[in-house]
Amino acid sequence: MTMQQRTEPSPAAVLIAVAVLALVLTVAFGPVGFVIGLALFALMFIGTKNKPADQIVPARTRSRLRRLSTAGRIAVVGEAHHQDAIAEVVRLSAPDPRDDTSALATAVLIPEAAGRHERAVRVDLLRGDGTAVTAGYLRREQAAEYQPLLLDLAERGEVGSCPARILGGGQRYGVHLHLGAPRLLLLDHEALGTAPTLPAEQQVAVVGEDAHQYVLHRVVNGRTPVHVIAELRDCRIVKGSHTGEHTLEVLLEGECIGQLTYAMGLRYCDMTQEWRARTGRALCEAVITNEGTRGLQANLLLPK
Repeated sequence: MTMQQRTEPSPAAVLIAVAVLALVLTVAFGPVGFVIGLALFALMFIGTKNKPADQIVPARTRSRLRRLSTAGRIAVVGEAHHQDAIAEVVRLSAPDPRDDTSALATAVLIPEAAGRHERAVRVDLLRGDGTAVTAGYLRREQAAEYQPLLLDLAERGEVGSCPARILGGGQRYGVHLHLGAPRLLLLDHEALGTAPTLPAEQQVAVVGEDAHQYVLHRVVNGRTPVHVIAELRDCRIVKGSHTGEHTLEVLLEGECIGQLTYAMGLRYCDMTQEWRARTGRALCEAVITNEGTRGLQANLLLPK
């Protein structure tokens, strides 16, 4: 997926061009030419003054979108300068099913050079037609942490993306990103594309990983912790006091690595069925860690 750029000449450039035209007309046609040139100059000056201060200027990039971890919440700053652009995205976005006072959108993070010793990360919002508009920036201290990772993606022809929630309405919009911490920002999910994942709000332990260590080791490939995307599938418990009861099986790269406990299965079975009906797959983020003598362990990031 690409984002498009729409550019327009600056008001200063337009005024200079009209002034030059007026001078040429004056030389060629005398007083009549001067009057015509003056009229053109006045019309263009009025037109530039009537344009809204918050012009919507979409950005284009040839980069591929790379979905980032959503296990965190970050507020965007500088939205006051881009209210018209954000309002346009709201009109084209779906409302948040869990909060009718906000709208959902997709953000892309663009690393910029703010100065010799500063780093900046611009936040653009996609509009659904491939174009994007600027909504604000990350805070300076956050930009310093995220920009090196985003620059690495840019060198590979990729741009980081994450879900965004647009809050408020009427006079003022705010934007919050669902964005993970820099340490575990990049997801190993190449085979899964950009399919949406369940909201990553709390950790839920996976049980039974001891029987599937070979799968976990293949996925980890010597690196821990590793942030991945897992798939949830309905299954039945095969041993213990809840044998035969329903729960959820956890898959990585199509292979089982364990399941949720009976209690967690009760909590999330209906939710995952609804998510699967909406998106086609019940996907979630997961973190694999090395627990020493206990081997590799997986924790899912699921809604509260």
